[in-house]
Amino acid sequence: MPFFAHSFSPIPMRRIHRIIFFTLFVIAAETLFGQGSAVLDTLGNRLALLVQLSQSSNYEQAQVEVEFVREFLKRHKLSISPKALSLMSGIYKANKDERSASRLLEDAELDARHDPDPVSKAALLKAIVQECGKWELPDLALRSQQLLAVAQDSIASRERRLETRGMQQQFDSLASLRQREMAARDKFLSIEKEKAWLYGVLGGLFLLTLFIWGIRSDSRWRKRLEKKEQEWDIMRANLQHDADANLLAAAVEAQSTQVTPTPTDQYTVYQGPKPEQICLLIEPNRQVVLYLKSLLSDRFQIETANTPTEALQMASEMLPDLIVCDVLISGNAGIEVARQVKLSERTNHIPVVLLTDKFGNEGKLDALRAGADAWFTRPVIDDEFDATVQRLLDARKAKHEQFSRFLQLYFSENRVQLQDPFLLQTVQMIEHNLANPDFMADDIARKLQLTKTHYVKKLKVLTGKEPVQLIREMRLEKAKVLLEKRAGTPQAISELVGFSSPGSFGLAFKEYFGENTLLLYSLPPSRL
Repeated sequence: MPFFAHSFSPIPMRRIHRIIFFTLFVIAAETLFGQGSAVLDTLGNRLALLVQLSQSSNYEQAQVEVEFVREFLKRHKLSISPKALSLMSGIYKANKDERSASRLLEDAELDARHDPDPVSKAALLKAIVQECGKWELPDLALRSQQLLAVAQDSIASRERRLETRGMQQQFDSLASLRQREMAARDKFLSIEKEKAWLYGVLGGLFLLTLFIWGIRSDSRWRKRLEKKEQEWDIMRANLQHDADANLLAAAVEAQSTQVTPTPTDQYTVYQGPKPEQICLLIEPNRQVVLYLKSLLSDRFQIETANTPTEALQMASEMLPDLIVCDVLISGNAGIEVARQVKLSERTNHIPVVLLTDKFGNEGKLDALRAGADAWFTRPVIDDEFDATVQRLLDARKAKHEQFSRFLQLYFSENRVQLQDPFLLQTVQMIEHNLANPDFMADDIARKLQLTKTHYVKKLKVLTGKEPVQLIREMRLEKAKVLLEKRAGTPQAISELVGFSSPGSFGLAFKEYFGENTLLLYSLPPSRL
């Protein structure tokens, strides 16, 4: 036998037939798929043409196209869709062609009978029943309705089968989980009740033994600690004796030397508690600065500036409570510094005292040009200067009281007008956000284009109130007006004015007005 006969065995005929059959099947499937996509594209184009003809009311040409579509469907053995059926029936209806419509509906019924999918079959039958109602074909509608009932029953039975299958799968999964749980439970150690009691008693005895041993060892360590404390007391007594001896020697040496007192400077700054208020001195003369410090240091922290740029920057950053400015800074720039302070929205609330070298109307004219609150001719007389500063501080307190009266009448019919734009914007923003419990000073400062620190300080200077206090008082004033008008229950009013809970609202109302919200709400209008 030749060598190649042993090396290569012949391929069986059955295997060759299978390979040929598979190759032909793949080629046929690709051909059918390509043809099927082309057929569907052609059908879609035909139906789009029908829609365009119907929209343009060209029903005669549309009926011609309907016949082409029906012939196309029969030739390619395709079922008509519900939308296409309604479209063709509408074209026949426009042309009043009842015979063609009847044939169309009968063909659609045959397509529905041969459709194996109950869902698409039910949709087509439902469309046939609707169109039969339009053409008054009761027999065809009855047959279609019967077929529709059968299709719906098939759909319902399919859904029940799917539901049953899902429940069976859930049951199987629960059963498998139960088996795994039982298998996992078998892995844990199980102890009988009697053995558990025995182990518990033994463990308790062991813990009791440890407790008794701990008490005994604690007593031993306590005795050792007391001994060490006695040793430490002896050491501290010796150290104290040495320290007393050193102090006595230092006292004797101090008595032997005489200390001469240093004279006090008449311009020494006040050495009492550090004041909270800040005064900015814009003065290049060192002697004048020392003199003004001696007059103001008991009520203000003193800050100084020598140049106009430095003065404006410090005024904007520090927001002092008082500014004393000399006219003679780099020529006549002091007036311009004071005017810039009064024109700035950030610093226009700060009282400015102007120092000038002019007398009478000329000095007053300088003060008016700068917008200063007071002016003095150098040299400054301490009593008059002190009285003027105190008058400015008292005027601030009067403004605080005036704002408090304004706040009490703000939500009533006797509201008075507020002239300050800063305070007016603040009050209006708080009023618009009373119901928002999260409304804070940061929101107001952001809208006024100020930092929170600058905003809080300016509000405190103008009203004497912190932003949180002002928001709280406005909420309580609004709540009182609403309670007096019987605008709602205390609980509803507490939510309306931005309190998080009725309890906190009641406590705040009682603390601010000294009255109970429920009592005020229950009083008759004649007693309010």
